[in-house]
Amino acid sequence: MNSPIPGVVAAPLIGFVALVTIGRWALLHRTITDRLLNRALAWAAVGMVLLERGIAPRFGSLMHQLSMGCMLFAIMSAYGAAMLWAGADPSGARRRQRRYYLIAAVCAVVILVVGTPARHNGTLLGQTPGMWSAISALAFCLPAIACGRVMAGALWRELARADTTRRERLVYGSLLAALATGACSLPFSALLFGGILGDAVRIEDPDLIRWAWPNFTVIVVSAAVLAVPLLGVLVTRAGWDRSRRYCRRLRPLWTDVTRAVPEIVLDLAATGRDEPEVRLIRMTVEIRDALLHLNRYAPEDLPMPDGASPTERYARRIAHGICAKAEGCGPANATPRTVAPASRDLDSELRQLLELARAWPRARAGAETKRPTPAGASAGRLFRRSAMRA
Repeated sequence: MNSPIPGVVAAPLIGFVALVTIGRWALLHRTITDRLLNRALAWAAVGMVLLERGIAPRFGSLMHQLSMGCMLFAIMSAYGAAMLWAGADPSGARRRQRRYYLIAAVCAVVILVVGTPARHNGTLLGQTPGMWSAISALAFCLPAIACGRVMAGALWRELARADTTRRERLVYGSLLAALATGACSLPFSALLFGGILGDAVRIEDPDLIRWAWPNFTVIVVSAAVLAVPLLGVLVTRAGWDRSRRYCRRLRPLWTDVTRAVPEIVLDLAATGRDEPEVRLIRMTVEIRDALLHLNRYAPEDLPMPDGASPTERYARRIAHGICAKAEGCGPANATPRTVAPASRDLDSELRQLLELARAWPRARAGAETKRPTPAGASAGRLFRRSAMRA
C-alpha cells in the first residue's frame, strides 16, 4: 500500500508513534502485556516508515510488501495482549506468542512470494487474478480479523462493566473506533488482494492509494491511547501527580502541627511504605489527630479580622494554640472545636485540610506578630519549641 498522507503530515505522525514507543519501552516494559503492546507499536512504526511514499514511491513495491509484514507482526503482538485481556493464562504467554509470530512470518513470506510478480508486471498481484491472490488476501486479513475480534470483545466487556469510569470509557471507546476504522478497509483490501477487481484497478490509480489511510489512523489512535499511562508515569516521576501536589500543599501545616504534637506522628519504619498515596493518607491522619489535640489550647476569645472565613478563624485559633502550648499554658477548652462539619470520607476531609493549609501561612504570621512571647524567645521559635515541650 502507498501512504495517502503527505510527508509533511506523515513525518510528525511517525515521529509521535516512535516517541511513544521509545518512552514506553524505557518506562513501561515490566509486565507481559506492556511488552507485547510495546512490540506492536515498534513493528507498526517500522511499517509506517516503509508505507510512506517518500521512501517507497511505487505502489506494490518491495517496501510496501515489507510494510505489510511488519503490520502482521504488530497485529500478532496486539493479538497476544488481547488474549491476556480476554483471560488467557499469563504463564503460557511466551509459548503462545512464539506461535503467533510464526504465523505472522509465514503470512509475510506468502505476501512476498505472491507479490513478486506485481513488481515485474505492473499490477498489484500480477495480470491474472487467481488462487495465489486470494491466499495473499487471506494471509493479511485473517490475522487482522482474529486480533480485532478478540480485542473488540475485551474492550466491549470493559465498557459494559458498571464500575468503568468515564475516563476509561473514553479510552476503550477510542480503541473500538480505531478498530472499526481498520475493519472498514478490510473488505476493499480483500477484494483488491484477492484479484477480484482484476485489471480494473491499476497501481497508479489515486483512489487505490486513499485506502491506506486507515492504517495510519489505527496506529496513531492506538499510540495516543497507549501514551496515556506513559504520561501518568512521567507526571509521577516529575512530582506533578495529585498525591505529591497535595503533600506539598499540606507540608507547612503538617510540619507545624506535628512539631507541636510529635507523639501523633506514625512510625515510618513500622509502616514500611512511603509511596505518595500512602504518604498523603498518613499526613491527613496525622494533621487531623494533631488538630484534635491542639483544639484544646485554642483561645475562645481571640479577636478576628473583619470578613475572615470560618477556615481562617479556625487556622488563627490553632496557630495561637500552638504558641500557648509552647509557652507551657494548659488547655483552654475542654470541648474541641472543628473547622467544618464532620467529614464523611477521606476525600472530604482532605479538601477541608487543603483549605486550612491555604489559610495557614497568614494565620501563623498573625500568631507570631500579635501574641506576646517569653523573654529571649522569638514568636517564630515558639513553633519549633513546641515539639521539645510536648
